[in-house]
Amino acid sequence: MELRQDITTRSWILTGKREGGSASKDNRCPFCRGSEDLTPKTITAFYNQSGEWNVRVFSDKSPVFQIEGNLERQAEGMFDKMRNIGAHELIVESPKHGISLPSLSENEIVDVLRMYGARVSDLKRDSRFKYIHIFKNHGSLASSAIDHLHSHIVAIPVIPARVEKELRWAKKHYDMKGRCLYCDIIYQESKQKIRTVFENKDFIAFCPFASRFSYEVWILPRIHNHSFENNLTDGNIANSFAEAIKVILSKVEKITTSYHIVFHISPNEFSFRTLKDEVGTLIDDFHWHIEILPRLERAGRLQSEEEFYINTLPPEEAARMLREK
Repeated sequence: MELRQDITTRSWILTGKREGGSASKDNRCPFCRGSEDLTPKTITAFYNQSGEWNVRVFSDKSPVFQIEGNLERQAEGMFDKMRNIGAHELIVESPKHGISLPSLSENEIVDVLRMYGARVSDLKRDSRFKYIHIFKNHGSLASSAIDHLHSHIVAIPVIPARVEKELRWAKKHYDMKGRCLYCDIIYQESKQKIRTVFENKDFIAFCPFASRFSYEVWILPRIHNHSFENNLTDGNIANSFAEAIKVILSKVEKITTSYHIVFHISPNEFSFRTLKDEVGTLIDDFHWHIEILPRLERAGRLQSEEEFYINTLPPEEAARMLREK
């Protein structure tokens, strides 16, 4: 596979056949404890007192990005392309089969979050990777292929289009007003309280004003912080975040068992805005957060092909219903 840039939108597209492992004839779940021989070797793990893993990380058997080699940027006439250099890891978040994230205790969720942070920190040491993408697909409508609690971490040599837009507009807002865009949003949502779903001392969760999906919820730290992985080194912050995730997903799962969770974290500062050899105002203008995107039905044509979203449920009504769950 290789990365090709769509010159009309500046977005990058993976092109070519996906290489990797073939389907296993073994009926065992490859993510269950005791089935480690069905997956690539463990990269890192958290273990219990008996020496058994509770959270385990390994490379995807059929990765869309390859860690070996150089980017080898090339021109093809007016077009640009590069090799699909990166990393694709799976985090199995519990040895228990067939459960969901809110079924875990808050302490178990904290361990999952700690592993996310550890992998982001490690992968950011490689300056080839501009962005570390963390996401979870849960349930049949979210295209989850294995019914065992897991997430993906993908290190990529480009910044995803939606995150790039967020970075651009966050910087523009900061340049105009000298304030973080997301801090301003938090202030308004906290004051109005018509779209808020949950608050604790460190985090706020609300249905965004222009929600793309019914019951879409964002969770943000109340105090400005651009770095997810550094923020999570504070045990109190991690506990508060675990509480917020558990509460919100418990509410969402009363409506649908299919959802996406996408972490919007800061780019790799070792490679961000490298032409200027500085990160600019990134520390001040970006505010990490996660987006929970419930799936009540498969994406419509406009959503999947044009990224023009049609949401029939106003966020104010969605937030009220979620608060009552």
